[in-house]
Amino acid sequence: MNLLEKFGFKDRSRNNRDQSIESGNEDYLLVYPKSVEDEVNRTISSLGFIDKDIPDGKSIDEIRKEYEDNKAKLKEIDNKLKKIKDDNIDDLKNLPKTIDFYKKSSKLKDKMLKGRKYFYLSGWVPESKIQLVKDTVDKYEDSLVDQKKNSQTIANPPTKLKNNKITRPFEFLVNMYGAPNYNEIDPTGFFAITYMLLYGMMFGDLGQGLVFVLASFLIEKKSKIFGQLIRRIGFSASFFGLMYGSVFGIEDLIPTILIKPFDNIIKVLIASVAFGVILMVIAYILGIYNKLHKQKDFEEGVFGKEGFAGLLMMISFILIILNIVKVNPMPMIVSIILLILSIVMMVFKQPISRKLLDIYPIYDQSSSDYYIESSFSIIEALLSVFSNLVSFTRVGAFAINHVGLYMAFEVMSKLVGGGFIGIIILILGNILIIGLEGMIVFIQGLRLEFYEMFSKYYKGDGQKFSPISKL
Repeated sequence: MNLLEKFGFKDRSRNNRDQSIESGNEDYLLVYPKSVEDEVNRTISSLGFIDKDIPDGKSIDEIRKEYEDNKAKLKEIDNKLKKIKDDNIDDLKNLPKTIDFYKKSSKLKDKMLKGRKYFYLSGWVPESKIQLVKDTVDKYEDSLVDQKKNSQTIANPPTKLKNNKITRPFEFLVNMYGAPNYNEIDPTGFFAITYMLLYGMMFGDLGQGLVFVLASFLIEKKSKIFGQLIRRIGFSASFFGLMYGSVFGIEDLIPTILIKPFDNIIKVLIASVAFGVILMVIAYILGIYNKLHKQKDFEEGVFGKEGFAGLLMMISFILIILNIVKVNPMPMIVSIILLILSIVMMVFKQPISRKLLDIYPIYDQSSSDYYIESSFSIIEALLSVFSNLVSFTRVGAFAINHVGLYMAFEVMSKLVGGGFIGIIILILGNILIIGLEGMIVFIQGLRLEFYEMFSKYYKGDGQKFSPISKL
């Protein structure tokens, strides 16, 4: 009996199983009264500890020598492993790609038609890569490639996006709405340009924009796409900040090149609506091109509310408003005639287009049901035109609000007497503007793109082309 046992204690050396697997050198000495032995056993067992005998009959020097010998053996093993790694470094670097390839291959095997000697596999290949696929397959005996170009009989072909380095990060935002289908224009290029313009107009500040640019390099380390997005809208905000003469909200540090939004509220609001009209016209034109050229849909392309008739309705609506405010680019009677013409085209969309194309039946439903539904769609189209145009006033409103928000913090700074506390208030104000308003403008820009413009020319019901490997 040792000294601990004489006084009613037990000593046990225990080793943590999880730690020993990873490092092999985590040992604990537990000393506890015998009266709580059962409770201690239950606790340490649940933690994965195992018994380890305390070395008997060995001196400290012997234990240390054994430790050093084991340490030397481990070092020798590490050196051997390092040599194996260095000798096979190329294979190890390619291992992730190889594993990814085999994963995709396994998925493909599940979708193959297989026989005793042959298997059948169909898939999509870019037209520019067809010859490469044929040459690869021809290397093997008894193999055959049957090529079929996309046609109306082949459903849902995937879309391969082709965008340059500047616009490619915006594919992420476009895909939030939906991937483009094969029979419509990829909107990424137009989206990228217009989104950067909208963001810059609403959040125009040279200093805060440059903060976005600097922050993008840090964000890019964790999310490459999002970092690149932030950098691009940061450059746009910086450019418009230069135009507005605004640096961290201060408007008298640099000269104003274009306009000061807060000093020209009416002009800014009118300009934002005018810019919205231009974007809407382009969106309608893209929609008409999609319907007539890509989708071969004459009915919707000419007579639909997102087609030529819808564009005519929007233009006539704008002309009527301009006449009401005494700006007369065209006589009121002409504007009204154009509006009536667009309404007639929409109401009689189906019978007129099908008569012209010699398609029967003229109506997909009873004529009474068709005209009732068409009448309600006219009301919806008029409200949509009005709401779309009014929505673009938010571009000017946010440009004005951006300056006004900084002025609020400037007033608070002056109320505390300026100095160090005043500077702190201005710094905190800029941080709030960059974080909160920056996010709000980001969302508002997406709203204008998704609801006001995409609804005119983009469905986004397709699927992206995802190759098994990069040919």
